[in-house]
Amino acid sequence: MRWHSEHALVEGEIAQFLIGSRTASSALLAWFLHAVWRVEPEDIDDAICDGSGDKGIDGLLVDDDLREITIFQSKHRQNPGADQGDVSLKQLVGAGAYFESAESVDRLMRSSPNPELSRLLVRLRIRERVADGAHAARLVFVTNGVLDPAGSDYLHAMASHDPQLEVWDLARLGPAAERTRRPELLAHDVILTAAARPTTADLDDDVRIAVALIPATQLVSLPGIDDLSLFARNVRLSEGRTRINRELRETVNDRSEHKLFAAYHNGLTLLTHSLVVEGDQLHLNGIAVVNGCQSLLSFRDRRNVLSEDLKVLVKVVQISEPSSFTDKITYRTNNQNPVDIRDQRSSDRIQRDLQQQVSAAFPGELGYGIREGETFAAPEVLDNREAAQLLMAVYLGEPWNAVRKVRLFDQDYHRIFSRDVDAQRLYFIHQLNKVVSSMRPRLRSDLAASFASVRFSLAYLLAKVLKSNTMGEALLDRSGDWMPELRDAVSEAMTALAEDVVESINFFVDSEQEEQGEVFDPKVVFKSREGVRELENFVQRDSRRQARRDPGYLFNVDPKHVT
Repeated sequence: MRWHSEHALVEGEIAQFLIGSRTASSALLAWFLHAVWRVEPEDIDDAICDGSGDKGIDGLLVDDDLREITIFQSKHRQNPGADQGDVSLKQLVGAGAYFESAESVDRLMRSSPNPELSRLLVRLRIRERVADGAHAARLVFVTNGVLDPAGSDYLHAMASHDPQLEVWDLARLGPAAERTRRPELLAHDVILTAAARPTTADLDDDVRIAVALIPATQLVSLPGIDDLSLFARNVRLSEGRTRINRELRETVNDRSEHKLFAAYHNGLTLLTHSLVVEGDQLHLNGIAVVNGCQSLLSFRDRRNVLSEDLKVLVKVVQISEPSSFTDKITYRTNNQNPVDIRDQRSSDRIQRDLQQQVSAAFPGELGYGIREGETFAAPEVLDNREAAQLLMAVYLGEPWNAVRKVRLFDQDYHRIFSRDVDAQRLYFIHQLNKVVSSMRPRLRSDLAASFASVRFSLAYLLAKVLKSNTMGEALLDRSGDWMPELRDAVSEAMTALAEDVVESINFFVDSEQEEQGEVFDPKVVFKSREGVRELENFVQRDSRRQARRDPGYLFNVDPKHVT
């Protein structure tokens, strides 16, 4: 019975990708690329082909930086728990041979592949890229079936095969779908009585809208306000004592303002599964607030001074599930107000996935914040803005861009939150960040005063020193082998290295200032590519000298010694 629920969950998630001429298998792959592989939405169509004669190739992705090609094959199974054997896996492994050389790509093109595959190969310039050194680095098989013994044995036998064979069957897809699925509407029946007959319209076959003036005294009784579950789809929760919230509370406190409130307030947007209007009443089955959280929480906090005169413009939209249309409603209703791109990403699958991963992996220890106003039982919280900056500095090696916050959740978003980022990596950068933050008192006073920008270069330089040996490099790539069991030992080792990095930075700045005088501005060093590169060369020369004098100087905490 286990597979029935997980199969239904995955089916529900891929339904919104079953559009146009897509088959169920290509819809499964489209969902996988979006939710699991974290591909930019606009790039998904370009990566997929499907149909007979595709040579076992349903999709291709190219990483130009690494010169790596990933080949995907997808198999959709109608029945829950359907077996997935080794035949299709062998076909995918065989397809890898087509990408060994430009000549083998030519053979693939001459073998009469279906038109979609031919167009895909041309569209992605596969022959030119292979001729230029790109190679098939990974074979990824995606199925909502379950590997049978033959499939499992074949996967085990191919463990050392190059290119690497990776299988995502229902046992892996189910948990991924659970983490990334859109929050459900609250399963409540709600009746709202409007001040006048609501205006209604059928916008599409399954989209209906009603607009009405509703007394705030009714709205504060909606379910899910106290535990914030009503706002699960909202891009942010309460932002606390902001100017707008203060002014809103002042308006609510002034009863003379109540009659005119609807004239200058933007109102609320609600989603529901079923909307029936009878006279002045709106009957809702299922409910969520996607815009207006701040206002509704303010009404709730001041409910003792509310009057029937204070009415709110409420827009109720009936939607069907699953549908990407609900994401558009959430995005565009919030985009009309000053909501930054980070707020918009709070309902993104990647951020929901990472938040649940961290919660499951480090309960009671670390939370991952993705929107304003969240509360956590964990004593420590890593905010996703800070996470993005640290990932940009440490893993993308661009500390000069880490301070440009507008980029992090916009053009660099999928580079930063790639599929390599998981709960363990977030936990690691949180520990590294604590080490880096503890270094502030050791920096020159002018650098300590500019620590907000300096610290990302310091994090980058510490990571470069860690990568100076095999074990340190492995720590950054596979931090889960060390943490959380060896967290203290790792932090102690990183602290010792960070102290030396800071000493090198201080000496470098002292030397440059002595040589160049007032022309040299130390703050500029940490905000430019050229400045950081020059500083990096100096720090690495120092660390190499230290390592020659002391073979145990570099990172040497062995994860095999966990007790």
